[in-house]
Amino acid sequence: MNAQSDIKSLDLHKDLEKILKGAGEIVRSYWGKQLERQQKRDGFLTEADLKSEAYLIEKLTALVPADIWAEESGQSGSNNNGYRWVIDPLDGTTNFAYGLPYYCISVALTEHDSPVHAAIYNPLQDDFFYARRGFGAWCNSKKITVSSPDSLSQAVVGLGFSYARDERSSLLLPAQKIVTSIQAVRNMGAIALDLAHVAAGRLDGVFFSHLSWWDVAAGMLLIEEAGGSISDFRGNAIAPAYKNCVAGGELVYDHLRAILSNKQ
Repeated sequence: MNAQSDIKSLDLHKDLEKILKGAGEIVRSYWGKQLERQQKRDGFLTEADLKSEAYLIEKLTALVPADIWAEESGQSGSNNNGYRWVIDPLDGTTNFAYGLPYYCISVALTEHDSPVHAAIYNPLQDDFFYARRGFGAWCNSKKITVSSPDSLSQAVVGLGFSYARDERSSLLLPAQKIVTSIQAVRNMGAIALDLAHVAAGRLDGVFFSHLSWWDVAAGMLLIEEAGGSISDFRGNAIAPAYKNCVAGGELVYDHLRAILSNKQ
């Protein structure tokens, strides 16, 4: 399992499910408790984030030795043939700290910054999402696909704003055009979980800007393997330095990207 040449051929579904559910137990042990909140540029940091991340790094690097890019501890490693674990130990920390029940744990194994395995776990719903490059996407034991509404006016679309206040205004004008063209909009505060819900057809699309690589690395593979499309607003592939992102099934993705790229 540790041979680098075999990483892409591995089926990590059960291993990652066990690891992420272990992290979920750690996170849930803090749920509903009064936690010290450390303010940072992109929201809050709590002890739950730190404990979950330490556990994930230990278990994931034992499963597949690779470099690390984690939300709280940053980048580390010595270039394991281009493989890297991208870890968000608690996406939706602000929700978590305020007692809002919408958060998840998100992990991707990337090869030269292209996700090859992805897993997202929602501890409150016990939903485990997994994708492997070229082999489809799953929620628990069920294969998932993106939705296909007949028109944009029937779509329910997720929206995510940056924590950086000075970056939010750039999304307001296109967001106004979109929210007046769709059935409903949801801004729920955990983009990784939003992306998983797009892959599962629970949301028809999502768009956001100025978030981080660990927010999107797992969800982008889930959406691609579930038959959807994901890119930046101009149609470029998502990479670690991306500035914005739009995703959905074919019809919704095409319409959203047309608006967001100022073509409409």
